[in-house]
Amino acid sequence: MFIDGSKRSCLATGRLIFSCLLFCLLSLTHSLAQVSILTRHNDLQRTGQNLSETILTPANVNVDHFGKLYARPLDGELYTQPLYVPNVVIPGKGTHNVVYLATAHNTVYAFDADSNVGVNAAPLWRINFGPSVPSAVIPTEVLPVEIGIIGTPVIDPISKTLYVAAKTYFNQNQNYSLHAIDITTGAEKLNSPVTISATAPGTADGGTTVSFVPEK
Repeated sequence: MFIDGSKRSCLATGRLIFSCLLFCLLSLTHSLAQVSILTRHNDLQRTGQNLSETILTPANVNVDHFGKLYARPLDGELYTQPLYVPNVVIPGKGTHNVVYLATAHNTVYAFDADSNVGVNAAPLWRINFGPSVPSAVIPTEVLPVEIGIIGTPVIDPISKTLYVAAKTYFNQNQNYSLHAIDITTGAEKLNSPVTISATAPGTADGGTTVSFVPEK
């Protein structure tokens, strides 16, 4: 749930704009509207490949035809990869191609991927899972502000569910929880969230069982 070296370069984007990856994704939405991005690096092998690509070539990916479309304000640092689902029916707001963002401030956003004008200037929905852990509590150079949602969520397109792990800080207690939220509304699904806990045989804790410790 912590970032690896390949993600550290995203720090420079700050807490008010999407990563450049999102801008590239937004540039593709009109021509590749049916290609979903449901997990980090596009597939379970983390290849980053889009095997359905038929439009982009070295000839048309250049400063004249490809790049940033617009920026969106967020409430925290973005370490996760933007995800994308086309043709999502948002209750009361119609059908949208949607980009999903999750921040270190424990907030998940759903934005229209094609426009930031008029009603699309605001998020289609957003949900916050509670206070994040201040970085001072867990000193780290790569997470200088707070620790909340650090790992990229995963979307199940069949059940229309986004799964995401959040780290929270209530009464000076750290906790990991797994949330299952509806990609059309942002609402928690049945039996969500679930506190992440585990035990396994072992002697590292001085006994016969080793427990998952969210503070570590």
